[in-house]
Amino acid sequence: MHERTVSRLGWITLVVIMIVGASVIAGCMTNAPSGGSIPGPQGTQATITPTTPIAPTVTLNRPAPGSVKAVDFNLLIPVLPVAPAGWTAGDPEGMTIPEQDGAWTVASRSYSRGENKQAEVSVMDSAYYDVGAWEGWGSQSEMTTNEGYVKTGTVAGFPSWESYDKSSKSYDTWVGLNNRFMVTVTIDNGEKSDLDLFVNLINYQGIATLK
Repeated sequence: MHERTVSRLGWITLVVIMIVGASVIAGCMTNAPSGGSIPGPQGTQATITPTTPIAPTVTLNRPAPGSVKAVDFNLLIPVLPVAPAGWTAGDPEGMTIPEQDGAWTVASRSYSRGENKQAEVSVMDSAYYDVGAWEGWGSQSEMTTNEGYVKTGTVAGFPSWESYDKSSKSYDTWVGLNNRFMVTVTIDNGEKSDLDLFVNLINYQGIATLK
């Protein structure tokens, strides 16, 4: 299971994490055995369940990178959820990142509850560039060990990846919308119910129709 790299050190850190996070997870999945077991802590064995990921079929017919203009990040900020009951939200932030002869955009908002529980929601318009979570989308595989899991699924009818790291009680969900937009929900020091709470607050259909 990949080591947790998400922190709350500011917007630049968030952008770096979005760019490299997919590569880190993808690398871990690529280096993992295709079946059997891997050594666990103190000599225990962690079972890996090999499956065929759904992600490659999602990106098979992806349009050419930069064939559309990314929407202004000010259009992404309003789709970030307000703080649910018991949570406090930080100010939303947005950014335009140059890429080749075009650009991609992202908006993000952080949330906290109590002393340690944190959440992060980001919405990205990749303009079909291979950036952020799209960078490793098609190279992952489902995996379950005694330290956590990575699995495929769907959210609001869109393909998704979900991961869990037991040691940090951290969860991530990536939702890919029409091979272009990406919604990422991250929970630190939380529970699966916290992940589900934020995942279900987002208007995915509305994001998919942005132009």
